[in-house]
Amino acid sequence: MIIGGFNSVDLNLLNSELNAKEFNLRCDSENVYNRKIFVGNGRTAASYVLKNAVHLTHNDVILLPDYLCVSVINSLQVCDAQLRFYRVKKDLSIDLDDLKAKMNDDVAMIYVIHYFGFPMSREVQACMLSLKKKYNAVIMEDLTQALYSTEKDCIGFGDYITASIRKWTPVTDGGMLAIRDDVNCKEVKLANAYDEAVYKQLMVSLYRDYYDKHSDLDINRYLQVENEANKARYIDFTPREMTLESQKIFFNIDHAALVKQMRDNYSFLYDELKNVDGLKLVTPELDSEGKYVPFGFFVLVEDRDSFYNYLIENRIIPVIQWELPLDYYHPGEDARYLSNHNVMIYCDDRYGTKEMKIIADTIKNYFGGK
Repeated sequence: MIIGGFNSVDLNLLNSELNAKEFNLRCDSENVYNRKIFVGNGRTAASYVLKNAVHLTHNDVILLPDYLCVSVINSLQVCDAQLRFYRVKKDLSIDLDDLKAKMNDDVAMIYVIHYFGFPMSREVQACMLSLKKKYNAVIMEDLTQALYSTEKDCIGFGDYITASIRKWTPVTDGGMLAIRDDVNCKEVKLANAYDEAVYKQLMVSLYRDYYDKHSDLDINRYLQVENEANKARYIDFTPREMTLESQKIFFNIDHAALVKQMRDNYSFLYDELKNVDGLKLVTPELDSEGKYVPFGFFVLVEDRDSFYNYLIENRIIPVIQWELPLDYYHPGEDARYLSNHNVMIYCDDRYGTKEMKIIADTIKNYFGGK
């Protein structure tokens, strides 16, 4: 058995009919994001905006958090704008003093990421809206890690919302762009859905099923297939349609059940591991109201590489969020620390208490031997 890694395609849902293409953002409490475009992935949702709505030149600046994935940068390079970076603290909050210091009349877009399912604070939202008004900038809000979360005045305030659907559900591809009702955005025909990334993601699904049934196989071969699929996704940032197959799965999935299982799994791990010496839990205990839906179980470990390799040896596949793209900028000390010490462990709805107990026991054994 493998725990973690990419989702396998859900063949049962793939057999279903595509009736209605409806997905309501839980953060849209005021019902102001009624235009949604479903594309191949979250990054092409961002490039769609820059190609068709916000036309930036080399004199313009996009302001980004310094804790991010290189694919965010790549997706924004479809335009000629300069990139400038504001700092993120070790607790994943925004350094508002640094954000304000980086703003000026050249900033045309502020990009914000809600990390691991936990929205930014009301203070951040108020600050960004104030800066948007003062400098006539637009806000692009990345909900890739907070697709199902909600918190009034903390999330769902951007002119544009982008998110990766593929990272939450058993599909080969999928991203979403939600456009605020009062924003002018030209809608254009999307390119053909099928490309190398879709094919490689399907191959991951086949490999995964095979490796799940053969515990004696070297897991490194499977990890190589995942890595190749991930790279293929960031070669072409052309906004493409979401494949029909992935639409069938996404629009027929039981989203409420997904949310509940994610929360249950995260809470189990949190309770089991919150007092383990050597393991720092950055994201908090879940709220009782069901507002926060974790993207994964995010932890910091001093000897991250040793811990990561130990999990792999035990067929638990985590992910590092992220190796910072140092060729593009000089991140702050806190962002570097997060990058060098983090591991995110999958706790999605594929799993239940049985798998979470395996994860918790494996981690306890690692730190118990120190």
